[in-house]
Amino acid sequence: MKHVLASAFVLVILAHTAAAQPSPLDGYVALALRQNPALQGQRIEAARAGTDVREALARYRPAVTFDARYTRTSGNTLDFGQLVNPVYGALNALTGTQNFPSSVELGLPLRQETKVRVAQPLFQPALGPNVRLRRALVASEVAEADALARTLAADVQSAYLDVLRARAGADLLGRTLPLLDENLRVSERLVAAGRATDEVTSRARAERSAVVQQRDEAVQNALAAAQNFNRLLDRPLDAPVATMPDSALARRFALPDSSVLAGAPDRRSELDALDAAIGARRQAERLARADALPGVALALDYGFQGQDYNFRPSEDYVAASVVLTWNAFDGFARRARTQGARLDTDALRARRREAERGIELEIATGYGAARVAGGAIATADDRLASARRTYTLVERRYAQGAAPQIEVLQARTDLTNAETNRLLTFYGALRRVVALERAAALRPLPTE
Repeated sequence: MKHVLASAFVLVILAHTAAAQPSPLDGYVALALRQNPALQGQRIEAARAGTDVREALARYRPAVTFDARYTRTSGNTLDFGQLVNPVYGALNALTGTQNFPSSVELGLPLRQETKVRVAQPLFQPALGPNVRLRRALVASEVAEADALARTLAADVQSAYLDVLRARAGADLLGRTLPLLDENLRVSERLVAAGRATDEVTSRARAERSAVVQQRDEAVQNALAAAQNFNRLLDRPLDAPVATMPDSALARRFALPDSSVLAGAPDRRSELDALDAAIGARRQAERLARADALPGVALALDYGFQGQDYNFRPSEDYVAASVVLTWNAFDGFARRARTQGARLDTDALRARRREAERGIELEIATGYGAARVAGGAIATADDRLASARRTYTLVERRYAQGAAPQIEVLQARTDLTNAETNRLLTFYGALRRVVALERAAALRPLPTE
């Protein structure tokens, strides 16, 4: 009893561990979300939008600039020395001294000016709306990246199912060849026994050749499906693709309970992107209105100016300025920008309502289609079981010479069609679940 209990405990632990291990498909989806080129490009766009936010925030901070100018003038320019030199000369003559300079050169502009300016905005109404607008654009880009990630995850799962379906189809045709070989052997034996003519062997060979051609095409289709799957993962096209048994696939793509669909539209990133775009247009409207208010900035200059480059303490200067800028009238251009931003907001809100209703319809129809497709698997299993029994009975009668060859060939065709129908029904139901998963945003996305 101790050994039995211990063995049962070990089996439970092993089963739990196997169930906890991620399936190969989950690993493929995670790989695609990490390195798919299209998704990487969208994420780079979101990161690029983040740099615009940092640039907008930088406008709140002081700006330090360095300016240097050197000017040479010729011709008739303003020189204050021509005004003061005669006066100073007269004073020297009256006093009999040379205390007053009589050769002053004071042309404007001064030959050189070198200064450093520190400017700090004190009141700039456009800074706040600009920052919020940039952040809304970042949120829109991130939401679009999430939407692309969900679509990519669905595409990877669908492509993986296409690979397995194509391989199963090729394997099905490969397993049909032994039946045709046996049919050919029985036909040859009946001809040798004089119970049939050569026509039956020719027909059996033609039927086998047709299936061989179909199998070769199915193998090529499976190869093409694997190459397309590897393309989504940004892997070499000939990289191997792991398989999963039907039982694991059925568990992996089980139809979710309808309760998890509650609030599904709110999880769709497409709506988040539209909400962010609406927020951006509202901030654009506020930004346009902010241009009607004056802006105030503080500027502090320190530098040197004069006729020569003399960087001495006696030659420097300091200037502090308060600068007010006000665009009092711009020909109603600001009003037009405000109205345009408001109309853009209204248009985006209408698009948002339409998208929400479309998503609700997509989820409802997707769940119904997945439920019907899942129920069709049992019907396909019944059809396949009946076709197998029919073929077994007809093949036995044909081996005894009690049934015509056309009947056994038709039974084999019906069996192959039933197997193909079951294959298409099974993988079609799985694809319906994948579509529902994407429509209802059931897959959690990795945090970037």
